[in-house]
Amino acid sequence: MLISYRKNLDRITFLSMMSFFVLPVLATIYQALAYGFSLQCLAIVISTQIMFIMDTVELNMRFYSQQAAYEKARYKAEHDGMTGLLNKEAGYKRMRKYFGLMDSYDEAMLMFVDIDDFKTINDTYGHTVGDFWIREVASQLRHIYWQDDIICRYGGDEFIVLIRNTASEQVLETTLGMFFQQLTRASEQRGQDVHCSVGVCRIAAIRISGNRDISRNTDGGNGEDTRGGVDFGQCVKQADLALYEIKRFNKGTFNVYNSGRS
Repeated sequence: MLISYRKNLDRITFLSMMSFFVLPVLATIYQALAYGFSLQCLAIVISTQIMFIMDTVELNMRFYSQQAAYEKARYKAEHDGMTGLLNKEAGYKRMRKYFGLMDSYDEAMLMFVDIDDFKTINDTYGHTVGDFWIREVASQLRHIYWQDDIICRYGGDEFIVLIRNTASEQVLETTLGMFFQQLTRASEQRGQDVHCSVGVCRIAAIRISGNRDISRNTDGGNGEDTRGGVDFGQCVKQADLALYEIKRFNKGTFNVYNSGRS
């Protein structure tokens, strides 16, 4: 246990604790070889070592207990109790960190996922069914997207997904196609009409002459190419606006906005 904690202990503490265990053992062995056994001395050494081992084991158990309690508390603070996804605060924190490290060569997609007519689902089938579909959508999103991607429950029947390191339209169409198909299959099995709309903010880069990548800024349709960081708040607004428009005109599908760089 001392060796396993070596990295967490300073040198003096580690050596002193090791010496407390090792030196009496070495002295006992030397005495036995040079002078013969002394039962009294041997009993003292053995009892001291037993006390040392028991104290070390107790400290080890207490350390792991405290660590487990801390990890449990941190998990509860960062995750949504119903779905097991990150909650909004924790999800936003991780997404902001990722956006803050992006440069003009990086790509990503930020998605708002919303269960259509969720109030009608609750009113028609009851809140228990509504809770089921929240968990079902969360489970499908977790199944489709990679562990490196960030998925959080925004609140109510809304989710936010950050797909990192890609802005490929093919990836978007493929993954969302799988999501819609699985949701349709689940709703048909339960005999309930449930579907989702998705608003996407796409942060892409384009290839120009000289094999150089620069960010594509189509914010507001000006078509200018710029370099710089990514405004997370603006991307959230664009994804939300894309979701709003698709819910107005064509529910159950997705809509894409291309984001600019600040």
